[in-house]
Amino acid sequence: MKKIITIFFLIVSLLGFSQKIKLKDGIVLVDKVEFLKLREDKVSRHCYILSNLKGEDILYIRSSKYYDASTIKPTTPGQYTDGYVSYFEVLSADLNTIYFENRYSGSPFNSLYTENILSNLYNGEVMNADGTLNSKKLEVLSKKIGFEFSKRRDEANRTSTNPSTIIINNNQTPQRSGLNINLGR
Repeated sequence: MKKIITIFFLIVSLLGFSQKIKLKDGIVLVDKVEFLKLREDKVSRHCYILSNLKGEDILYIRSSKYYDASTIKPTTPGQYTDGYVSYFEVLSADLNTIYFENRYSGSPFNSLYTENILSNLYNGEVMNADGTLNSKKLEVLSKKIGFEFSKRRDEANRTSTNPSTIIINNNQTPQRSGLNINLGR
């Protein structure tokens, strides 16, 4: 009984301290306080532009994916995942610097796939009070989160593109000249 009560209080305390991130009319709310603006990029699919509350673009979130055959797993009987790994890259507003990569989060029902990124930016205290980026804290956050998906993508590409050895048997008896095609033998 003591274990059940302890577990109950742990769960209640964890839920009480977690941030509630919501998107309402393009405004990102953290615990019902306005934090950033998020809008979908009209040019690129599943890409977003993050701006401060003044409307100045500060970060760009780009969706990327790669194929990894090792991720194909059965989901339900007769159904398999497609082997594509999707993730977000967080870039500077001018698209010149990739700061870090992050997994999709949220659910397709609330359409806030970027919730994990927004939570990391908030908890990493990347935004200054005046709405500008704190570059030192962004650099620390970048080092903490890193480029896990790029490393896995490179690994998957390295294993899938290894050159295969093809052995051609050129020992024909009797020797025939020209192109010989044998079907049905």
